[in-house]
Amino acid sequence: MEKNTEEIKGYFGQSVDYFEKRIDILGHKAAIIMCEDLTNITNLWQVNLRPLNSIKADFTPQQAYDYIMQETTIPFNAQPAQSFEKVLFFLTAGFAVILIDGVDKALIAPAQGYPSRGISAPEAEGSLRGTRESFCDTGRKNMALVRRRIRSDGLVIETMQLGTVTKTEISIYYHRDYCDETTLAKVKARLEKVNIPIVTESGYLAPFVDTTKHSVFSAVSYTEKPDVFCAKICEGKIGIIADGCPFALVYPFMFSEHFYTSDDYVQRPYFVSVTKLLRYIAFVVSVMLPGLYIALANFAPETLPEKLIFFIFSSKQSTPLPLFMEAIIIVITLEIIKEAGLRLPQAIGHTVSFVAALIIGDSAVNAGLIGSAVLIVCAVSTIMSFVVPSFYEAIIVLRIIFLLLSGVFGGVGFAFACLLMMLNIVNVNAAGKSYIPKITFSNRKQLTDIFLKSSWRTINRKG
Repeated sequence: MEKNTEEIKGYFGQSVDYFEKRIDILGHKAAIIMCEDLTNITNLWQVNLRPLNSIKADFTPQQAYDYIMQETTIPFNAQPAQSFEKVLFFLTAGFAVILIDGVDKALIAPAQGYPSRGISAPEAEGSLRGTRESFCDTGRKNMALVRRRIRSDGLVIETMQLGTVTKTEISIYYHRDYCDETTLAKVKARLEKVNIPIVTESGYLAPFVDTTKHSVFSAVSYTEKPDVFCAKICEGKIGIIADGCPFALVYPFMFSEHFYTSDDYVQRPYFVSVTKLLRYIAFVVSVMLPGLYIALANFAPETLPEKLIFFIFSSKQSTPLPLFMEAIIIVITLEIIKEAGLRLPQAIGHTVSFVAALIIGDSAVNAGLIGSAVLIVCAVSTIMSFVVPSFYEAIIVLRIIFLLLSGVFGGVGFAFACLLMMLNIVNVNAAGKSYIPKITFSNRKQLTDIFLKSSWRTINRKG
């Protein structure tokens, strides 16, 4: 016991949260080791130590250990720790470790009591109906949220440690009746090869799970809603949650799924079909509108209505910068304002956004620094990008590409940007499946799944 405690203490050095105390168990010297603030001392005493003190018997150290594990109802972990690596894992996870002098195994007491954020309403994914619960920062609580919703024996949850320094517990979720075994094996193999020092959230693992290269799109997505996560698991997808992160990673995620919301499955199908089409339109407008406006206004003004041409011409004459430069400056400024409002505290962030949008924008137009037409176009494009928030990163990159190519090469550059976007989409490797399906108007079921929405009664009859 003395050698073991010295070895364990050497790993923690002079850490102030390391706690070690000598105790007596069944007449033998023992030591209890834990990390303060990670272990609930009250639970440890009432559930584990207090029942041990009431046992009166004469055992050898090994007999005492066997008696505790096999003859008592004290809830020690069924698998003891037989290596220092295991001991360190349990200590940093909030367990208490008990060493008995003369025994080469450690008793593991499940008495976790580390601080954690409670379950709250989702912040990044708004919905009108459905659950008001979101994932929290504790991996075990997230397991309970998923298990409570999928009460099937087919749900499998596996764990592994990743991060050579952080040794973060990663949970892998899948339904064995629906998940593709080949895809699951590939994902596990990729995760086992992860050799980075720090893993603090699920996003660290996305480049290893998704092997897509040279594309702004990705076959992984994130959600903080347990109901959405469970629905994807029941569709045969694989979920990954890192302990300490409230966002779950879902793989593979197809292009059309980014245009779905959880409300689509509880609202009237006619209304959902309209809103789905609006989301597709918003995605196209947010990416292409500034570039298309610059290409037409600079290189092909004859294609525009006469009144609009005079309006654009007067706006260009009243500002010192070319139309292309105005658009670049406005797009970059809007992104800076968005970042400032996002990173600052909430109260200050709203103030910054309000001041920037109303005062700076209005003053710049009145002073003749920028034209009102190009400001409206860029503002509409920015607002449209929030309709499909999971595509926001890709939209920003694509919008700038469209703007640059259209501003330099006109219609030819705009067409090349469209081709570049399509190549980015088809280049995504979604677990060997097509990221964007081949659309045929003869396939009514495909049109229903991608663009429209059928009622549950119709879907059930088809199934």
